[in-house]
Amino acid sequence: MEFDLNLALAIAAVFVAGLSRGFIGFGAGLIIIPALAILYGPIESVLIMTLIEVPATAYLLPTAVRHANWRSVAPLGIASLLTLPLGAWLLTYIDAEDMRRFIAILVISAGIMLGSGWRYSRTPTLAVTIPVGLVSGFLSGSANIGGPPVVVFLMAGRNTAMEVRAGIMAYFSFSVVFRIIAYGLLGLLTMPLFWISVALIAPYMAGIFIGSRAFSGISEKLFRWTVLVVVLTMGVIALLR
Repeated sequence: MEFDLNLALAIAAVFVAGLSRGFIGFGAGLIIIPALAILYGPIESVLIMTLIEVPATAYLLPTAVRHANWRSVAPLGIASLLTLPLGAWLLTYIDAEDMRRFIAILVISAGIMLGSGWRYSRTPTLAVTIPVGLVSGFLSGSANIGGPPVVVFLMAGRNTAMEVRAGIMAYFSFSVVFRIIAYGLLGLLTMPLFWISVALIAPYMAGIFIGSRAFSGISEKLFRWTVLVVVLTMGVIALLR
């Protein structure tokens, strides 16, 4: 059997991304999208990321259901579904490099906001929650990187580390099925991408499993600093690569 270097590199990338997904609840797209964009192309990376998220979402959903603050997460998820199809449609028309730079700037800005220590002084209203969901839905559909706005939103409030992590997982459960439907209707999903995704599911799930176990007992301070480092690092990589 001929050695496939691209597939080997993709397996390594998704395993590391799985560690992040299992440990802090997000960050997989920030790692996988830049890596797979180099190996397979920007559009292909978004589609592969979506397909391997299906079993991951199913695995993490029980934790999300038990611990998420649904008053915050449900409006975010519902609002995101309104703009997700628009993002998916634009995926076939926008310049990939321009989108990459735009996303990188958003991610870095999110990291700076997290690092500033800013927090809500009161419970966010729908006037705040819905725009966050709309922006995240567009980014999810167009680049599968809708996590940063949601992360900043949840961490800026008074949620615990467990609630933030579960809230992020719950949010992703809203969008993954709708992304697949949108991409399928646009004719973007192909059998070669499907088989690549199948090959990447096992290392991704292994990373998630290990990351989830590592989360147990983590302190609030360490959790927030881990999120900050992941956000800033991936933003810089996406901007400079």
